Amino acid sequence: MGIEFDAAREYASLCGSVIALVSTFYFWLVRANREKARLEIHPIADMEGCLILGHEDPATYQRLRPGDQEHCVRYWLHLAVVNNSSLPNAVLGVRVWLQRESGQWQKMDIRHQMPDEDLLPINVNPLTTSSMKLSLAMLYSGDIQNDFAGRAAAAGDALPREIPVRVELTGLNQQQFCRTFTDGGNNLKRSLKSVRLNAA
Repeated sequence: MGIEFDAAREYASLCGSVIALVSTFYFWLVRANREKARLEIHPIADMEGCLILGHEDPATYQRLRPGDQEHCVRYWLHLAVVNNSSLPNAVLGVRVWLQRESGQWQKMDIRHQMPDEDLLPINVNPLTTSSMKLSLAMLYSGDIQNDFAGRAAAAGDALPREIPVRVELTGLNQQQFCRTFTDGGNNLKRSLKSVRLNAA
């Protein structure tokens, strides 16, 4: 009887140790998953755009250096950066590509929408969301009209009706976070010629 009791006690002790080990591993796994760096990228609204003139933004013209038959078009993209980790993170770098009508991915010139504000770094607290307002620019060689409506239409004509967008963020420790999504193009103006081509 004493031997059976000792065996049962040892078995119960062993089971308790196993349960404690499994519980410790489970809570460690949950904690590690919560602390894993996870930044998500979500568009807030469809892009807007317009062709810009040299005197309106000389810094962008200087960076892109358009040729004789080229112009600079600018797009405004508003993103939400969500930190799903229980640890803080920061956005230290950002790159954006738009897919053109030809299928080519165009790397965009990037700055903050407000010229006097720095885009980076952006601190993102645990389990919170930060706003990222991007001004994107690229070269365009199509026909334009000099009035404001024509300049707005040039920005829309430079891209397909629905625009694939690729965003890459660099966080702490050089970790990369990427997302590709489709902008509906609903806020971009189009020329009558472009509208007819899309309808056809």
